[in-house]
Amino acid sequence: MQADWPAENIVLALLCERPMHGYELAQVVKTEAALRAIWRIELSEVYFLLRKLLKLGFITEHAEAESGTRPRRVLYTPTLAGQAALEAWLTTPEKYPRNLRTALLARVYLALRRDPALAVQLVDAQKAHLTGWLERERDRAYEDSLVAVIHRFREAQVEAALAALDELRRLALERAGDPTIPAAAT
Repeated sequence: MQADWPAENIVLALLCERPMHGYELAQVVKTEAALRAIWRIELSEVYFLLRKLLKLGFITEHAEAESGTRPRRVLYTPTLAGQAALEAWLTTPEKYPRNLRTALLARVYLALRRDPALAVQLVDAQKAHLTGWLERERDRAYEDSLVAVIHRFREAQVEAALAALDELRRLALERAGDPTIPAAAT
């Protein structure tokens, strides 16, 4: 079973980087400016998502021994199933244009953190998917003029997403240290 929300995958990806306590994880989510621009995850939601990931078998929890007056903390660690689910999510383009702002941007952000080359592969796959979607949309005819306007609006959003993907690809290549990028493009 796959985690459904970008928020679940964000939490899982951060735990795949390193095991953390719930509060520590919430602080990472709260302080990462790029992440907050994509998806806001509040402290209470972090704990909800951790419980959900535990039920899915994507993470495990280990209680630390008590230390002085500090309450016992729980450390969360990804399982092999969680790592595999995250890998599948990170390498799969977003199917629906309506999810580009959340799910796709979360994927690209997390792929950039993990490996910029992975982000390039994801962006390329997403561009191919969206280009095909756009070609199919442009071939459709609509009898209802309102429906036609709605679909042209979606097409414009996808065109804007394709332009943004070009920028994200350049950024990923820069972060990967790709020497083939011309100096003017950076």
